[in-house]
Amino acid sequence: MTRIRAVRAEARSPLDEALARLAELRSMVVVAAAALRQQNGDLDTDIARVLRRSVASGIAEQIERLRRL
Repeated sequence: MTRIRAVRAEARSPLDEALARLAELRSMVVVAAAALRQQNGDLDTDIARVLRRSVASGIAEQIERLRRL
């Protein structure tokens, strides 16, 4: 880790770190869902829908709740 990153990491609160990690996870879910949809398999489309509606939406809700703290 570079010195600048280390200083930035120290300056972040645990809440900021949690929010950043949740945002990263949400992005990963959205990308995975898009890849599944692109494959266009019967089950892939259903799994992509579940990922977007349940997982990604749930993470987004948690991010908003944490931001209000």
